[in-house]
Amino acid sequence: MSLKRILQLLGAFLMSQGVAVVNQLLVPPLFLHRYLHGVEMYGEWVALTAAISYLATLNFGVQNYANNQMTLHYNRGELDAARRVQSSALRLILIMVLIATVVGGSILFMPVARWMGLRYVSSAAAAMTLFVMAMQLVATWFFAFLSNSYQVIGELHRGATWQNAQRLCAILAMATSLWMRASFPILALTQLSSMVLFTAIVFIEIRMRAPVLLPSLRYGDRHDMIGVLKPSAYYGLYAFSAFFCWQGPVLLIQKILGPAAVAVFALSRVVFNMSRQLLVILSYSIGQETINLIARRSWTQLRRIYDLSERVVLALVPVLTVGALLACPALFAVWLHKKNLYDPGICILMAGVSAVMGIREHKYTFQYLSNEHEAVARFSLVAYPAMIVVSGLTLKTFGIEAFVVAWLAAEVAIAAYVIAQNQKLFPPEFRPSLAPLPRVAIVLGIAFAASVWPVWHDAAWSLARVSGTAIASAAGLAVVTFFVFGLKDVQNVFWTRIRRRLASAG
Repeated sequence: MSLKRILQLLGAFLMSQGVAVVNQLLVPPLFLHRYLHGVEMYGEWVALTAAISYLATLNFGVQNYANNQMTLHYNRGELDAARRVQSSALRLILIMVLIATVVGGSILFMPVARWMGLRYVSSAAAAMTLFVMAMQLVATWFFAFLSNSYQVIGELHRGATWQNAQRLCAILAMATSLWMRASFPILALTQLSSMVLFTAIVFIEIRMRAPVLLPSLRYGDRHDMIGVLKPSAYYGLYAFSAFFCWQGPVLLIQKILGPAAVAVFALSRVVFNMSRQLLVILSYSIGQETINLIARRSWTQLRRIYDLSERVVLALVPVLTVGALLACPALFAVWLHKKNLYDPGICILMAGVSAVMGIREHKYTFQYLSNEHEAVARFSLVAYPAMIVVSGLTLKTFGIEAFVVAWLAAEVAIAAYVIAQNQKLFPPEFRPSLAPLPRVAIVLGIAFAASVWPVWHDAAWSLARVSGTAIASAAGLAVVTFFVFGLKDVQNVFWTRIRRRLASAG
């Protein structure tokens, strides 16, 4: 296990978190305050973004599977096999670019505003916005394919840094356009321009720095393309199911409850997504080491890294979730200057969803990195559409809370299934213990029960009191979970490795 690579990736992903914070600090408030009917305009922008995301499923997860499989081959010394996978993936991406361009072009002739129930954006502007967004998705496929290929040579942090730079550039361009009250098509064009620019930059750098990663069509044949397509299709199924998780609800709420409800739902979801990003960062910071261990079939070390990372994630889930829940009124007041958008019922349910997702996402990382994702993809494709169907029947009567309850049930089911798949990933003698999961359930249950009264009353408190309660509660939970999940062992591992590095350097 390379501590240096883990820390490099951790640094890159922490930078990504900083970029995400900048995005949330700038974009939603500018929408809300620079435009007439800002809440509704933001809701319609979110709905348009959700509508075009279905094109992302055309990717079939080719880049995800290809980069993971190339890394596995490269670490086993199978360079020719790695090149065939890369070449086959490139050919498939080019085919999908053609399909996406045709589909995106057809949007220009559709009555988008009428179909989506948009009230503040004309049909022509909405159609043009969706077309430009479609072209941005196409550019994203190439950019992600190139930047993530650094994983093959053990420098994924470099690709992540380029991704951070691209996102920051796009955010600043978006913020500038929002300040100038630009139209929706112009806002979309700023995102496309940034993606094209950074795709060209990364291509040039790979050509100069790591030509072994330079994509080529010279290798592989039709048989190799089919070999890539089948497992990639399961990533596509997972992406398609994710559409039902993230974009489907937005479109459903937009159609049934309108753009103001979309804004409340989306902004509440953003708060907990942001708090959960630290867990995602921790999970992916061990990704490079995990895939190397899987390639070498080093089960003892893989089990060790699984155990240590699980302790950290499970310890942080209650801290981040409950801390964000109690801080919601202050976040809405300071961030958006619209405290009236805070809904305690929605936030409590959203916190429960976020806690389960934090656990599920960490577990799924091991399936994802080992390309053992097919079963999870199939299960998710049943669970998320079922969630949409159930909430579609109850949304108008019971409001946003009805959807979030259905979402929570779906996430619990998927998390349980992913945990079962994790067990199958290891040989029987190396399978991880399930003992930490009941402990995190008990801690979360007690923490949520203790938070109910403050959550329903802290909207009337001062900002100082809300912030102090959230910080004190998070700190107290951190002390409890430190001992409950045995983080002393994790601390000892890192300090031992750091001392060794310092001693060898001296």
